[in-house]
Amino acid sequence: MSQSAKTLVMMAVLLALAGGVGLYAYFGVYEKDTAETKKKEHEARLFSPQRLDEKAPDGGAAAAEFVKLSVTFDGETTVIEREPGKPWRVSSPVSAAADKLVVDAIVSQLQTAKFKATLEENPDAETLRKYGLDAPKFVVEAWAKVGDAPDSRSVKLEGGIENTFDGSVYMRKNGEPTVYVAEGGARYAMAKRTYDLREKQLFQLDEAALQKIAVKAKANSYTLERNAEKAWALTAPEAELAEAMQVSGMLGSLAAHRAQKFPDDTPANRTAFGLDKPQVDATFTTSDGKAIRFRMAKVGETVYGLREDDSGAALAEVPEGALGDLDRNPMDLKDRTLLRFKKDLVTKIVFHNADGTEVVVGKPSVEASADAWRVLAPREGKAQVFKVTSVLWTLTAYRAGVRIEENPKDWGKYGIGPKSRFVAVYGADGAELARLTIGHELKDKPGTYYVRGTRPLVVEVDGARFKDFPVILADVLELPREDGGVDAGP
Repeated sequence: MSQSAKTLVMMAVLLALAGGVGLYAYFGVYEKDTAETKKKEHEARLFSPQRLDEKAPDGGAAAAEFVKLSVTFDGETTVIEREPGKPWRVSSPVSAAADKLVVDAIVSQLQTAKFKATLEENPDAETLRKYGLDAPKFVVEAWAKVGDAPDSRSVKLEGGIENTFDGSVYMRKNGEPTVYVAEGGARYAMAKRTYDLREKQLFQLDEAALQKIAVKAKANSYTLERNAEKAWALTAPEAELAEAMQVSGMLGSLAAHRAQKFPDDTPANRTAFGLDKPQVDATFTTSDGKAIRFRMAKVGETVYGLREDDSGAALAEVPEGALGDLDRNPMDLKDRTLLRFKKDLVTKIVFHNADGTEVVVGKPSVEASADAWRVLAPREGKAQVFKVTSVLWTLTAYRAGVRIEENPKDWGKYGIGPKSRFVAVYGADGAELARLTIGHELKDKPGTYYVRGTRPLVVEVDGARFKDFPVILADVLELPREDGGVDAGP
């Protein structure tokens, strides 16, 4: 064998040896260490419903769904449960809605928190007393279903005292003697009383699901319903469109009030708290016909609220401000929009001045783009697109201020008549869609004007945006410059 052949053979042997060492390092050391690390991380979690490397039938990660919690703290044991696809509910010691955020915080700790260290594997009675585990400060039991498994898997965690040095907490798991230390967040999330775990937003509603609101209050009564366009409208004491922002604000303000206490919901308490003759009695009907009833009454300095729906009832002490949220003057709920029209249906706008001159802009059709807007009078030319679109936005966004008079006999005293300044919008068929007529400026309120919009009603408005309405051709006409750009005006 030649020397070169011997060298090649030697190199092959060395490579084989090197490969063997590499394989041993990977499979014998690295892979083993990795598996051991995964096992330790799995065991270090407060609760690992899935077994190590457990897979779903499709090969993906097995999903765990928590279905029950039992929380014992400060002498109270609260049980929270949920059915698939439904929200958490307190099932003991009362039947009530659960506070989703509080329950989710517990579940999050169970799923993600880990024990920081193992302190004692076989503690004696004195050691348990030292860590506050002879009589645990809080106990949490949790049950979760994994995948399609018929049985749930559970964990029991006992929490001791807080380590004042770093805020951590001493814990034990599943009745085993070992004492662990965990982050203080676990104690903060899990040490909860029944009050903490109950839903405290007694008057929370899903506005999008509501179809009707009927309120009987101490000073006011009214009914709101969705119309054919799904917009809120007053139907009593009179028929009128409602201000969507006012309705949403009313419901939002009501929902923000949190229950301060939960007295026992008994017939005797309902009577004692004035709820058989409430100061506010409101019924909310959802689009699928379900009814939610709120009653409120004040006895002495305390306001009581009662919520009743298809899932049960909840009685609570609530802030005094809750009484006034629904006791609204129906006039304040009326739609304050001055002009009612759809911007995308407008094909012509007329700006009429008090001296009789007019500036008119238009586009050939509803489908035409914004760039198609042109000045039609007093002479033709391309319109400033931004100016036109800004005017349309202003017209649809304008809200009435103070209501002055409805159907006045003398419109002229407000400066509203045939010769008044106005802005009118028209559709493709030439029909007028809406008109804003501008009357006199108020003498005692400079910058404030009387106007009339879609309804036969005189209102006060801030005239600051009137400057956006073209008065002369130069305000809206776009002309080419010598450099190829464009300028406004002649």
